[in-house]
Amino acid sequence: MLRALVISSSFELRQQLEQRLEESGQLVVLRSFDHYPSLQEVQRFCRAHAPQVILLDVESNEAALSLAANLVRDLPATQLVALARSCDPALLMRLMNAGVREFLPFPFPPNLYLECIARLRKTIRELPLETSSTDLLFAFFPAKAGSGASTLAVNVAATVARICEGRVLLADFDFDSGIIGFLLKLNHAFSIIDALDRASELDDTIWSELVSRTETMDVLTSGAFRRGYKPDPAAARRLLDFARHRYAVILADLAGSLEETSLEILQEARRILLIVQPELASVYLAKEKLRFLGSVELEDRVSVVLNRWYREACLSIPDVESVLGLPVQFTISEDRAQVYRALLNGQAIEAGSELGREIARLGLALAETKPAKSELTPKRRMVEYFSLLPARYSLFPTTKP
Repeated sequence: MLRALVISSSFELRQQLEQRLEESGQLVVLRSFDHYPSLQEVQRFCRAHAPQVILLDVESNEAALSLAANLVRDLPATQLVALARSCDPALLMRLMNAGVREFLPFPFPPNLYLECIARLRKTIRELPLETSSTDLLFAFFPAKAGSGASTLAVNVAATVARICEGRVLLADFDFDSGIIGFLLKLNHAFSIIDALDRASELDDTIWSELVSRTETMDVLTSGAFRRGYKPDPAAARRLLDFARHRYAVILADLAGSLEETSLEILQEARRILLIVQPELASVYLAKEKLRFLGSVELEDRVSVVLNRWYREACLSIPDVESVLGLPVQFTISEDRAQVYRALLNGQAIEAGSELGREIARLGLALAETKPAKSELTPKRRMVEYFSLLPARYSLFPTTKP
């Protein structure tokens, strides 16, 4: 099925369109906006979710017509379909002048709808290959400092790099307390701060100097501490745009704060991995951060990862889920010995260990890659069944739980 984004302020139009989509089964709606978002908001959504089609209600609305022209200009690989109740010749002429080539009149007669879908499929098949841009950007977001998000980010990145066909980037956006360079024993002259400072002039030559290269992935470390450093959020966006064209998967390790750069990355991410520990302060802060993420319409991207889980923890999995109002989708065991050995060696946690297999399952889910037949088939512990239930317990739910 084709992936679609719907933008319409009309409830009646959206309702009729949803009925037609359900009847045909040829499009899956990734999101439906009930207002006209900014061009930047639509671009951000398209980078994160890569819809193939945008269904835009124009209805002789100046804001919608302006948005249509900008989308045709800035997102040429995404097919735009204009929707309206009227086939007014003046409106159709304005759409043609804006570069819009597909129009569906309300109430979307089945024959016109199916003909439109057929043309879209043909156009998408015949599109020339363009520079690929990944939508697999994942943010590791700790509920509380010291939650183990950086350790998880390093080890999940190692798993993804092992199974992914393309190159993987691990970026440390914790400017005050980043430890990824320490965990991997990297001592590089440049850091993510240098990359942000030069975001407007990045090219392959500059980039090769900025990143640390390991056998399996590229790493941008946080570098030396700079008191009061506050990068321009637009620089983070430019950096991510540059990286999307060069990597199959990007993993961003964030500080627990909600400053502007972190928020920019959270908005760009396909999934936000909220790292929580089974203790009161961590769960309380996770709840507060979920409340904020809900206020900026990001809560539906959150996947809760319960880290350093052990059977005798003061909070059970149902306790955590009850407080957060979201399912715990992955549990990662407490194993200090394994973590310490990996730290001493500057390497990933041993893949064959129980902890390594738990982390690998998370990495496999992120990369959307099936394991090899001989890989990752350990006996499941009881707590893991909370992470592996279908439907609302999926890592990528289609609707809010």
